[in-house]
Amino acid sequence: MNKKLIATITGVAIAVAIGYGLKTLGIFYKKVPEEKLNVPKWKTSMKIKNPNYIDYVDEYDIVKSTDELGGKAAKYYTKYIDYVAPNGKPIRILAQNEVNDEQVLYAYSILSFYLESTDTKDKTEIANKMADNESILIMPNGADRDGKTSMLAMSLGQNLNYSEVANVGSKWYIENDYEHRDASFEEIFHLVHDYGIGTTKKPQADNETSQSIKKAMDNALLADKSKRGEEGLWALGFGKTIDEWEKEGSLEQEYIVSVIDSYYGLWNAFPKKGGMWGGYVAKSREDVINMDTLGYKALNSFLPPYITTMIRVDPSFTGDFKMYFDNKAPYTFKSQYLKNVTLTGSNNSNLYGNDLDNILMGNSGENIVNGMGGIDIVQFRGASLEYTVEKSSEGVIVTDTINGRDGKCILKNIELLRFTDKDIKSK
Repeated sequence: MNKKLIATITGVAIAVAIGYGLKTLGIFYKKVPEEKLNVPKWKTSMKIKNPNYIDYVDEYDIVKSTDELGGKAAKYYTKYIDYVAPNGKPIRILAQNEVNDEQVLYAYSILSFYLESTDTKDKTEIANKMADNESILIMPNGADRDGKTSMLAMSLGQNLNYSEVANVGSKWYIENDYEHRDASFEEIFHLVHDYGIGTTKKPQADNETSQSIKKAMDNALLADKSKRGEEGLWALGFGKTIDEWEKEGSLEQEYIVSVIDSYYGLWNAFPKKGGMWGGYVAKSREDVINMDTLGYKALNSFLPPYITTMIRVDPSFTGDFKMYFDNKAPYTFKSQYLKNVTLTGSNNSNLYGNDLDNILMGNSGENIVNGMGGIDIVQFRGASLEYTVEKSSEGVIVTDTINGRDGKCILKNIELLRFTDKDIKSK
């Protein structure tokens, strides 16, 4: 091979390497902007006088420009929404353009759920610690580790990519599509764990919970390293990955998200044994309780049995969305653990609650909303005088006089109607 040819090949190789490096660093990245949503008049003029009314976050709360944030956030991300901690500081969710608004709001709901205090657990200091640590959830385009997102963009926070967010009611959610397995519970809890709760090696605001998780993880993994990955309750078949997690100090984090996923029904429909791709012995909530007692205890000390934040059903959904278990609809392995749900969009879809005391909301189409068991509330987006209410053989029919807001709701097994000005008993 002559020197000229060698030089040419070397030059091409160097050029390719430089080009790849610049792409990896995101030097040539061009942000795709999004148009700001037109906020409807009914939204801007909404006045809440009812002390029981909850103004839930919606698509109009997403800021469709990151320019004011500056730096890498402004360069690589298109939109954001802030979860404001009790100390007034933000825990930010940044998203690129392929991530749709419902995926962003789903991530917000899961984060809110994790940080919502319960009767037995005050999470104020955890949320404050996360905000003090400037915690950020990033939602890049594409899939995790697909090489399409620059290292600089990925360096901003904990990532949850577009292709691994199966928001409720979406095609991936309804079909239990494990090629787009919902990693939202996992990745968002990683953020809460690392920057709010803390681990035994890197303490933050909640040493009691981190110690409980560590104790359960030790029991699940086994002390005898020669048996790890082959016996025990967790990391079965994970091989060298266990050693990698141990070196980077993430065994506790990876363990507890396996427990969380199975507890909230994310692996019941998986065609193989166990949860988390077969690496965790517990596939269902019952399995967690019966097979991993310490894991259940750790989870139960921090999270309630049901997801209590308002969950939005994707606007593409049609048909009957069920919050009770129906073995003919395998997505209900997950939806049975939801407590408060709203339809979105304008499809004439229906909503069926469960035996909990649900808060339910319709969309701008025509909906049947059936509370089923429990003491159920249907919340509307306007004042009571802006609706007509009548009884019929179908149920209580509530019709919104404002176009594009609440549409028509046929209510069954609903005990209370909630408007922005007052509550009205259904009977």
